[in-house]
Amino acid sequence: MNKTFPTLATLVLLAPALGAQEPQQGPYDRLVIKGAMVIPGHGGPAYGPADVVVENDTITHIVAVPHGASSSSRPTGERVLDADGLWLMPGLIDLHTHIREEPLPLEYVYSMKLAHGVTTMVHGSERGFEKALEQAKLSKANAIAAPRLYPIRDWGPARSRDPGHAPPRDVIAPWHDPSKAAELAPKLIAEGAHVFRIGSLAWNRELFGAVAKAVDAAGGITTVHLPPSDIAVVDAVDAAELGVTMLEHHYGYAEAALEGTLQPFPYDYNYADEADRFRHAALVWRQASEEKLLGEVVDRLVASGVSMVPTMSAYEANRDINRAMGLPWHERYTHRLLIDWFWPNPASHAAQHWDWTSGDEVAWSDTYRLWQKLIRTFSDRGGLLAYGADDPYTWNTSGIANVRELQLMEESGLHPLEVIRAATRNAAMTLKRPDLGLVQTGFKADLILVEGNPLKSFRYLYSFGALTMERDEMVRRGGVRFTIKDGVVFDNRALMAEVVKMVTESKKGWTDPRKALFEPY
Repeated sequence: MNKTFPTLATLVLLAPALGAQEPQQGPYDRLVIKGAMVIPGHGGPAYGPADVVVENDTITHIVAVPHGASSSSRPTGERVLDADGLWLMPGLIDLHTHIREEPLPLEYVYSMKLAHGVTTMVHGSERGFEKALEQAKLSKANAIAAPRLYPIRDWGPARSRDPGHAPPRDVIAPWHDPSKAAELAPKLIAEGAHVFRIGSLAWNRELFGAVAKAVDAAGGITTVHLPPSDIAVVDAVDAAELGVTMLEHHYGYAEAALEGTLQPFPYDYNYADEADRFRHAALVWRQASEEKLLGEVVDRLVASGVSMVPTMSAYEANRDINRAMGLPWHERYTHRLLIDWFWPNPASHAAQHWDWTSGDEVAWSDTYRLWQKLIRTFSDRGGLLAYGADDPYTWNTSGIANVRELQLMEESGLHPLEVIRAATRNAAMTLKRPDLGLVQTGFKADLILVEGNPLKSFRYLYSFGALTMERDEMVRRGGVRFTIKDGVVFDNRALMAEVVKMVTESKKGWTDPRKALFEPY
């Protein structure tokens, strides 16, 4: 028998728009998802087939389908999605991502997220918090095609603001007064804020702790990307015990395991130099005590109740920059502006690869090995491991990075059920949204239907699917067929067709900077 082996180009570049409908429909008085295999999200195994009934924005019934059941005995509704052969699971909850600056179309980011299974995203307010809050309101009203949006609000004026527009001292003073935190937090939450970034407070332990506790008491949550410039004051264990809700990235863990010493930065280190920053962020893991890191540090983190949000996909380029630049989906799915921003540039954040060496890549490979041990050990001892992608930075394309993050969590030694729990139920609890993150009656209908079993391979979640062998023929299977948010059904083939149009249009008349890699010099 002849075997068919499609090329990688065929796998990635084949347009995903066949059979596309209108991208956004609903919510419905009664939506029925018929015959799905269900992955609940709490860590338990899959079951099914089952019919899931959604009324408006809520799951109201889950009915097991007996073998040979007649169609007349099964639930019906205003719309029925035939889920025979599909896998139903909670939508992914991305606790740390970005929309980047104008002129990158917001529709591009939202569509890429939805099409890769993200139903909720906590994102930086790169275009201003007020604009981000307005987008969140539009999403809540289902007036735009977007996940649930939780824009991050900085606590007070950031230190990195343009000095020419720095606020006067009397404006800054209340934000830097620990005694004012309990008064300010409820007001800000009443204005629409829910997630507060407090990394800029890490220079002051008293202030950091006061704000973390005040926000928590008022019903919000706090997040921190610990700046290496301040880790000598507040490391990851300190931040957790001072009350921060979630720890982003990899910063502060190795520093907490330096046996009482400080990171020995060289005399010419400059935190504002991106190459210095990322190079030494890896080297500190070589200086840490592995015994202390996986012992006392993990134990104290678990005891604190903090959530860990690793965002491994955002740093993977550091361990193999050529691989990151050459990923096959950049041609069709990565917007031109992102490639321009990813290209090495000393003036840009997270574009630090202008003098990146093989030694730097080895250091980051070493970092991943120990970092992933930390993640696995934290989870095994009962720590609340959650989920975020921190895209689109460092050749990490929006949405696609969410799938890669799941793969890297599995690489850390986690079972796929543990990975899904981290990205759904654990993330919902971290966000203080206990009505999300489960396929269960009474929960919000934030769901995804996947053409392939994600427990077998997370690659089935990529919009372009994965290669698999069926009857001696290699075929492409997978993709999140439908994303459902608040009972609204998004046809991901239609969303990705629009993405392809946006990306194609963005590259007209454009010169890809990567071509310079292969030109004579």
